[in-house]
This record gives sequence, C-alpha cells and structure tokens, in this order.
Amino acid sequence: MSKEKKILGIESSHKRAIRKLYTLRASRFAIQVIFLIIANESLNLLLPLPVIGLSYPWTSFPSALDMLQAMIILLIPPLLPLGSIIFFNALFGRIFCGWICPFGFVQDVIHYLTSSKNFIKSSLHSRLKYIKYIIAVFSILIFIGWAYLDSINQLNSLASTYGRGVALMPYTSFSPDATLFGTLLFIFSLGILPNSIGSFFSSFNAAIFIRYLILILVLLACSRVTRFWCRYVCPMGAINATFSTRSALGIYRDVGKCDDCGICNKICPVQIDVVNAKLGRIDSKECIMCFECVAACHTRALNVTFKRR
Repeated sequence: MSKEKKILGIESSHKRAIRKLYTLRASRFAIQVIFLIIANESLNLLLPLPVIGLSYPWTSFPSALDMLQAMIILLIPPLLPLGSIIFFNALFGRIFCGWICPFGFVQDVIHYLTSSKNFIKSSLHSRLKYIKYIIAVFSILIFIGWAYLDSINQLNSLASTYGRGVALMPYTSFSPDATLFGTLLFIFSLGILPNSIGSFFSSFNAAIFIRYLILILVLLACSRVTRFWCRYVCPMGAINATFSTRSALGIYRDVGKCDDCGICNKICPVQIDVVNAKLGRIDSKECIMCFECVAACHTRALNVTFKRR
C-alpha cells in the first residue's frame, strides 16, 4: 500500500470514528432525557437504581442512596437498595453514572455549554478522586449515628429541631442533586416565587443558604472540570465504584490494534488513562461506562464485552 493510500485510509477511519462518537453522544443524551421523564412522570420502578437525584421530594421513585440512608437510620435491614447496588454494578459497572443519573446529565450539559476541561494536573487528580470515598464513609457513619439516636428515641427530637428530612435523609437534605431536582422544582411547582429581591433573601434560613451554596459551588466546579461531581465528590459514585471493581461488563484494550494516538485519553470525561490500561482492561472503578473512548477509537482497539479479567 502506498503512503498516500495509507494516509487516506487513516483519515477515513478517523471520520468514521467521529461519526460514531457523535451518534453515541446523541443516543446517550436521549436516554438521559428519557429517564428524567420517567423520574418525573410518576412511573415507578421495581428496584431502586444506584444513582442519585431520583427522589426527594419531586420525583416519583427513590434512588438506592435515598432508601439506604432512610433504612439504616430506621434500623431496617437495607437489603433491597444494597442488593440493587451490588447486582447492577457487579454486572454492568458504573453504567448508571454515565447513562441514567440525572445529575450526571446536568454535568454533561454544562460541559457542552462551557467546554469544561477533561484534564487537570495528574497528581492533583490522583489525590482528589479519593475524596468521594471519604464522603461516602462519613455519610454512612452519620446514618449509623442517626440510627443510634433512633434506638434511644432521640430521632424525633432531631426531626422537630432540624426537620424530618434531616432526620431521615441527612445526606439528601444537603446534596446538590436534591436541591436542583427536588427543592427548586418543588418551589416552582407550588408557585412560591419571591416578588422582590428583599423577599427572596428574607425567605432564606441557614439550611437553605447552605443547600443553595453547595449547589452553586458544585455547578461552578463542573463548569471548570468535566464531571467534577462524579470524579471527586459523589458518594453514590464511590459506592458504585466499590462494587464495580470486577464488573462482568468491561472495556478492554487490544494492544496489538492500538496505535497510541491518545484520542481515548483526550475525550475521557473522568480522566482515565486508557492508553496505559493495566491488563488491557480500563479502570472499572472510575469508568462511568459512557463508551466515548470506544466510539472514538479509529483502530477498533477498544471493545465493550462481558468477560473476566
């Protein structure tokens, strides 16, 4: 094959890969929108999904984290939410983070609107990605602490002082997804809108201020770094990652086909080093299974398949 034909072949394969990438993004966008509609149209599911932002108080069915915290606090064995988390993540990996989670969808929209960075300094990224695991452990300890209060009949006192939401769903009460999809939409649906700047600020209390502040800071961070919440903060993502380590579904790299062009690394929204994947498998803990690297690979060196490590 002549050099010119080889170059033309490479260019053609690149164009096909770009078309596949755009098709994949459109498909993922459509599925994310469909699940937003499902969540908000009273269409209940049999199992709580291992995502965030699908209840309290606006949407129609609880997420696994919503049920997990409430059941732990009320001293009810959380078999259903824990079972759904283990089952879905062990089978499919963190596919719910990439395709279904409403707050993940919001982050994707922010990325397309603001062109947020896919990459930050590698050493900083390596440290920051463990924060979500710390938050997850801290949240679970709070749930256990609240359960102890319930066992000594002090939970009602907490609820009367800080509200029933804080007593039964302490994490959800301050999480940005619940503020965005729950509190704000609920307020708008009731027509409770301030008629002046003064009345807007007078309606604030400490809890509402903290909720809105957290939401604003997270959205601003997502406008600078792609999927900032998923990468570094989300406790549901950390829990999913724990059970996705050896998921049945995975993305594998064929070293023989790879030409080390690096496009997979450049487009990964959670900054995974795809090119240097150990044992040929992409990091299933941090991977949100968006499949963009697979679609963009012009040599077809990346494949989604069910198989063991």
